[in-house]
Amino acid sequence: MKNTRQTTHTKGFTVIELIAVMVIIAVILGSVLAAVKGATDNSRITSAIASVRALQTASVNYYNNNGGSYSNLSLSTLASNNMLPANFTSGTNTNPWNGSITVAPDSNANYFDITFTNVPANAAPSLTNAVNKLTQTAPTYTATSQTWTAAF
Repeated sequence: MKNTRQTTHTKGFTVIELIAVMVIIAVILGSVLAAVKGATDNSRITSAIASVRALQTASVNYYNNNGGSYSNLSLSTLASNNMLPANFTSGTNTNPWNGSITVAPDSNANYFDITFTNVPANAAPSLTNAVNKLTQTAPTYTATSQTWTAAF
């Protein structure tokens, strides 16, 4: 007796196979994007630390040239005295999170503060830990205004 069933050979993939491949690709993309975001966050923190160190050095130079006082200290006075590094242009700059950077003396002009705005809450602890060794007191972070301040 002859087999009456005809076998058909279809070309291509089944829907299940296509879905499985898409799930695998989605998992791979998810892990790659997470790694890229982590690297971006780390580079922003590293850039912020470099900015703090550069501003600290420039401010101490200003102090030495200003008779032992931080009076009138600001980014614009540091720029006008050619004390800022090349990456700070015309006395104004933005931090790695596109917020502002300010440098200002305390009320007695004995110390100075460096303040960054728009610092996300997840970056503040890493930035604080890295800069803590350089400061007079522990840097502070205000979550509501996303402001990070270090006193030197």
